[in-house]
Amino acid sequence: MATPRELLDIYGALSLHSANEADTRLKLIDQIVFGVLEWTHDDVSVEVRSSEDGTTTFADYVLSTAMTSLVVEAKRIGATFDDLPNQRRVLIRRLLRTNIGEYLIQARDYARRLSIPFASVTNGAQWVIFPATRVDEIPFEQSSAIIFPSLRSCLEDDYQEFSDLLSRAAVVSGSLENELLGRLEDQLIERRLNRYYESSPTKGSGSELYALIEPAVVAAFTEEAVRHNAELLQKCYVPSADRMRFDRRIRMRITQRTAPVTGAVRPLRNERSGYLSGIIRSAASESRPLALLVLGPVGAGKTTFIDYTRDVAAASLFAPTGERPYPHWIYIDLRSLGPDSSPVDFIYARLRDYIDAERYLSDYDRCIQHAYGEQIAALFRGPLHLLAGDEGERRRRISELLMSDYNKVVPYVDVVLRYAARNTSVFIVIDNVDQFDSVDFQEKLFGEAMALARRIGVGLVLALREATYVRHRNLPVFDAFDFDAIAIDPPPVKAVLSRRFFVAEGLLNGVSGDFVAENGAKMHVENLADVIGILRNSVLGTEIGNLIEVFATGDIRNALRMTREFLRHGYTAPARALQVHARGRKYVMPRHEALRAIMLGSRRVYHEEYSSVGNIFDSRVSLTSAQMLRMFLMNGIVTAASAGSFRGVQGTAIQEIGRSIGFGEEIVMRVLTDLSELRFLFTESHTDPSFQATYVPSRLGGYIIRELCSDVMYIENTMYDTFIADEGIWETLRETTDAIHAERDVVSRVKLRMARVRLFYQHMKASAQHLADEAVRRWLANEWVTNPLTVNEDRFESNVRWVIESAQRNYGTNGRWTGREATREGTQPDIS
Repeated sequence: MATPRELLDIYGALSLHSANEADTRLKLIDQIVFGVLEWTHDDVSVEVRSSEDGTTTFADYVLSTAMTSLVVEAKRIGATFDDLPNQRRVLIRRLLRTNIGEYLIQARDYARRLSIPFASVTNGAQWVIFPATRVDEIPFEQSSAIIFPSLRSCLEDDYQEFSDLLSRAAVVSGSLENELLGRLEDQLIERRLNRYYESSPTKGSGSELYALIEPAVVAAFTEEAVRHNAELLQKCYVPSADRMRFDRRIRMRITQRTAPVTGAVRPLRNERSGYLSGIIRSAASESRPLALLVLGPVGAGKTTFIDYTRDVAAASLFAPTGERPYPHWIYIDLRSLGPDSSPVDFIYARLRDYIDAERYLSDYDRCIQHAYGEQIAALFRGPLHLLAGDEGERRRRISELLMSDYNKVVPYVDVVLRYAARNTSVFIVIDNVDQFDSVDFQEKLFGEAMALARRIGVGLVLALREATYVRHRNLPVFDAFDFDAIAIDPPPVKAVLSRRFFVAEGLLNGVSGDFVAENGAKMHVENLADVIGILRNSVLGTEIGNLIEVFATGDIRNALRMTREFLRHGYTAPARALQVHARGRKYVMPRHEALRAIMLGSRRVYHEEYSSVGNIFDSRVSLTSAQMLRMFLMNGIVTAASAGSFRGVQGTAIQEIGRSIGFGEEIVMRVLTDLSELRFLFTESHTDPSFQATYVPSRLGGYIIRELCSDVMYIENTMYDTFIADEGIWETLRETTDAIHAERDVVSRVKLRMARVRLFYQHMKASAQHLADEAVRRWLANEWVTNPLTVNEDRFESNVRWVIESAQRNYGTNGRWTGREATREGTQPDIS
């Protein structure tokens, strides 16, 4: 690389000899582009063909990354830049009246023909940089250009500003957008279908039949309903863990995340199934405090495990026994803690509530007088000695003491529970520690809970997510407390659902009901348990059950919620199903109805923020060039996970890949964070997303890339919440959607819908190809250079053809349902 002094000398020599454009480019501009600004040869194209209206011209340089591009129009030394204003920023309208005005127009036209947003004109010494193609309706003439009036300005006087604007690293970080447009985002117009259409043209959801089975469904498929009923809890509890290691369908290794605590016991593995109840009994028999962490991912079943241990496995231990002290299990759920409340005040208030409700601890004769015995004796030996002989005054003073402590809460709770803990085991169980994300809040909570347990000598059980523990495990409070750890692995979703259906079926056995069918006919169901049987057959061992399992990603609470949504909103033809069942045949609900119900819930069109399933087609960074970055990163990570030696992708590698193709660290990290929140991928060690973490794809992430991105129903739903950058495609999508809403014929409507899905798919494929091409240009590893929409295109087209053929078979020419596929297991009879 030439030094600034050498470049100034080169410029002087070129000026002296009135060098032509070719020499200017070779000897000066190339040195600045590749040496000073550190662009690579993979980033730069020269003599780029630009054709329009039968005329072909060539742009001198195109500097491009995946995020943005810049046309550089080179002129020879001596080209007249003499009247260039000596100002940093100037309106283009003013520059058009100078001698370089025609060069600005030339560079702008190159950029517009090539769909490039920025342009620059330079003779090697003087540089003018400006926006060429805008999407915010600001005219070209009213835009501003940034000027570097001399080579000395570029290399010495204003070098830092020159580098911060035009160097590759700066452009990747968004310098051109921020300096020339005032923002990084370019998706300013609301081109999302869900902003214009409040409903989709598909069938409405829900049925009157669901109202008949809703109480049983809520009782069986809602955690809160189950956990307060020991009988239901015992029937619903699954005492084993999901141990899938490789999904053959998507050909991806399901990588197990690192356990945050070495040696943690995993009680859902058969050999340790009674571990917690065993150590509770041991602690109770020895009257010793227990310190225990119950760790697990979101929705894995930590609360269910705790409830099962207390109300089923160790229920007899906590049963009240006559006049003698007996163990106490005080459960505190922080979900009802307000964001502005003090955690210690909340905990103490719940402890006092437990004391008030518990017949032994609230009994003055059996517990309270003994708990306060030493304090009362000390008072009447000392300050109140003269009143000791007056029984009435004595009782009044004792009552005042007790009421004073009771109203203060803390001293009363400490005294009563300390006494109880001297005679039996007392366990304080604090659940949902992760209710608030504030690190300070969580630290305070840990400290207060542990101090309380140590002060009064009770056992402490903390239930929290593994990620929360990892965030705080180096706190002194954890070092000071000798905790045992239990790790809760999610149980198999299908096993959980099987038990819940069994419970719901039992609750409805022998119950009859009437409802109005989808065609208006009144129908009677002699035994509503039959309805649950049909629903069970539609889920267990079918594609629908597999979908719920994949979407849940180990979150059992989420799986139950999705199943409720599916049962409430997905069954659009219950009468048809009952008729098939009455003929002794098996009716399996179409997969697409379940997928739609799971994705939409109670909403009519898809919105990512309200859905259980994320949108792989939009990175939501308001930047068109980065719109497909979610898909690009997920495709690379999922492809890497297909190798037998896969152990994760380093965040630093992802950072370098993003930088290589032209995305700054901030955008890449925003996308990684979103992918983690959407459960498409995880950090291997449960840490928050960062470039220091290692990333592994979830099973959901694998299905998104290998299957769902080419699934018609997934595409049609997510399309409603995807930004459409191309104005022509946007207008066509709008027009087609209007036509779909206006069409009554089912087959014609389905064909229009498939035409719309095809158009969207091809648009997204082209957008994804842009990133794949950038990866190829930079010789990235094989997992980063493929376009999953190209790879899956044949599957997508097959899916589209099948939908159209299915509509034609089922509705024929008269638009009425024929029912020919209603009894065929595993088929999708209708996507209207």
